[in-house]
Amino acid sequence: MRLHKLLRFWSIALITLTLTITVFLSLHSPRTTAAQKPSILAFTALQRRGSEVRNSLFAVNPTSLARRELAPNIDVSPTVVWSPKGDRLAFVSGDTDIYTVKADGSGLTKQFAGESCKGVNFRIAWFANSQKLVFARSCDGSTSDSSGSQSLYTSDISGIKGTKLIRNLEVGGQPAKTEISSEFYLSADDQQVAFVKDKNIYKMNADGSGMTKLTQSPGEYTSGGSELVWSGDRTKIAFLSGSYPQQQVYTINTDGTNLKNLTDNPQHQVYNVKLVWSPDSSRIAYYHGKAGDFGGEKQDIWAIDINTGTAKNLTQKPQKYDALSWSPDGKLIAFATGDFNQQKLYTINAGSGQLNQLAPRLGISGISELAWSSDSQQIAFTFNEIAGYQSILYVINRDGSGLNKLTNDNDLNAGSPVWQPHIFK
Repeated sequence: MRLHKLLRFWSIALITLTLTITVFLSLHSPRTTAAQKPSILAFTALQRRGSEVRNSLFAVNPTSLARRELAPNIDVSPTVVWSPKGDRLAFVSGDTDIYTVKADGSGLTKQFAGESCKGVNFRIAWFANSQKLVFARSCDGSTSDSSGSQSLYTSDISGIKGTKLIRNLEVGGQPAKTEISSEFYLSADDQQVAFVKDKNIYKMNADGSGMTKLTQSPGEYTSGGSELVWSGDRTKIAFLSGSYPQQQVYTINTDGTNLKNLTDNPQHQVYNVKLVWSPDSSRIAYYHGKAGDFGGEKQDIWAIDINTGTAKNLTQKPQKYDALSWSPDGKLIAFATGDFNQQKLYTINAGSGQLNQLAPRLGISGISELAWSSDSQQIAFTFNEIAGYQSILYVINRDGSGLNKLTNDNDLNAGSPVWQPHIFK
């Protein structure tokens, strides 16, 4: 009888322990109902194939190094953009045409066939549903006296028949055309564009409606190679204003209110630099030199808080800086530093200022085209190998581990790395 009671006791205890462990594991184990697929990296690579040299488009798995050519027999230009759902890519070919292709290489479709023009430049963005594109095309005049053009299009993924010209405006020439005096700059949600007209900043919807004048007095808003840069939340536009090189960083709300000079320091020359919004649209990173530093030898990286106007010198080590890129989680800024072909790769913590050199064993060379993975864990970058006269594509973890070469000896020059947005099974 005692043995029976003892066995029953231990049986109940065992069942209770099993249930407790099961409940604990269910609460603390990672969820697997929406497992994340590994992102792939798209890039272009110049290759020699017999007597032909062509820039090709590839997709590579950075873990397995397995890769696929996505657009055989098409010469691909540097502009390559993933759709928000990560199922398609849009790219430019031959500076005249635009194609889309699925991530597995199927469904190659020509969306736009343009004529050759001088100084062509494309800007492409996807609508959020991944079913529609908006793109802008700029052309210089054929001579210094003739006007160029800025054209805006929308396109579904059905092909050329689904592409629609929204606006075609003339720029430059003698006498100068005043329809537009800048390129079209696309908003983060691809629904609006900003541009400069009659020396004022305007915006309009991607379908050509709702043209609105944002600034109320003429200014040099895009001189010295500066751009109009939309914040990720689409509520502000950042730009440089002032006579080159005495330019300052400004923002304006996209409803035309709250024009603000964020730097307001003539000793800090902010010119010919890229303004980079943080992912949460609360800060802008940029670099600037001291007065008289026209060669950019004495720059520092700064980050300015849009709400408080407080600017923070992150580097405090004047030298050349380039290729600033925020991590998607907003914690780190990746950048290259050093003279041309003598650059090194770093990240810096945007809060603490902690500096970390990545890939020191690669030596000193040219580093460009930094691209963060959408989970902020990896950085892809091109490394210009002077001895071999090649641009090589690498990927590295954010902590400096896991350096991996993604291109091979057949890839003469690699570039335009773009990460697939994270997708779920």
